[in-house]
Amino acid sequence: MNNNYNISEIAKMFNITTNKIRYYEKKGLLNLIRNEDNEYRKFNNEDIIKLQSILLYRSVGLSIKEIKDILKNSSTSNFLNHFNNQWEIVNNEIQRLTVIRSALEKVLDNLYEEEILNAKVDIQTVIENANNINYVKNNWSDKWNFDNWAKTYDISVLENRGAIKIYENYEMILEKVYKLAIENEKEDCTILEIGVGTANLSGKFLKNNYDIVGIDQSREMLNIAKSKYPKLKVRLGEFLKIPYGDKSFDVIVSTYAFHHLNEEEKIIAIDEMMRVLKDNGKIIIGDLMFKNKSEEEKLLETLNEEEIYEIKDEYYSYVDTLEIHFKKFNKKLRYKKIDRFMYVIEII
Repeated sequence: MNNNYNISEIAKMFNITTNKIRYYEKKGLLNLIRNEDNEYRKFNNEDIIKLQSILLYRSVGLSIKEIKDILKNSSTSNFLNHFNNQWEIVNNEIQRLTVIRSALEKVLDNLYEEEILNAKVDIQTVIENANNINYVKNNWSDKWNFDNWAKTYDISVLENRGAIKIYENYEMILEKVYKLAIENEKEDCTILEIGVGTANLSGKFLKNNYDIVGIDQSREMLNIAKSKYPKLKVRLGEFLKIPYGDKSFDVIVSTYAFHHLNEEEKIIAIDEMMRVLKDNGKIIIGDLMFKNKSEEEKLLETLNEEEIYEIKDEYYSYVDTLEIHFKKFNKKLRYKKIDRFMYVIEII
């Protein structure tokens, strides 16, 4: 291959302007050799490959600063950091636009209906509701610091740490969720685990050759999950912003994660799960719950101050409330109480 391309030839090769190449050189992404006779830039094979990489990175939205860092440090961890950041930005924007699209569809449908029925359309309310959904989606915070917990999470489970001993029946719950998930399902069914953590549940599916992908908002949890199960496909994501398209999964599973959402967030999470669930799909959740408010009040009377504090630090679900929300999607809820705090629910 010719090692003496000039800037015009390179610009033509990549169908870009010479000014764009000069810009990348000015920003320090390219370090080009100059011809001693005329000071013209010379491009060797390495320069061409580097420019191609720069253009590819720019095409997925990476900044000049991020590209410069990648070119300096080509380690896998550095690539993961930058591409995960960009993935998160793109997914957040898709989620935002999806909510806006849904609001616009509702406004249009109502306007058409108004034309027929002469009904009043409250456009402002529809838009305000959409803005509120996006606000909730973007303001969930990890007050439990799962990144720091990732390396010791499995030990915490094994030792059943905590005042109320929520991991007492951990393995039983995982096994129950797994069996309900695969019941009457074909081997080629698509499965999503939300809050994959260290992949203890996903591991059961992988060992039996099921196609499962795990999402989690904690990058450190994802790193642990991948180290334990290299074949597991993982993505950054959460209940409020599931990074997949409509009707993508036959089954959704989750354990020990749903209680990190307050009541308003739970409603949005249910909408998200139903969005990515196929029409005849099912959801299996093993989590901290009460059958109803009355059950919670009776149990709290039997607990000491430390146990009550630990419960109040979470957002326990009420089975009867979840039943109402899923009924809006023509889904039935079945449940089994495992111990004082843990339920397994099946939404079909």
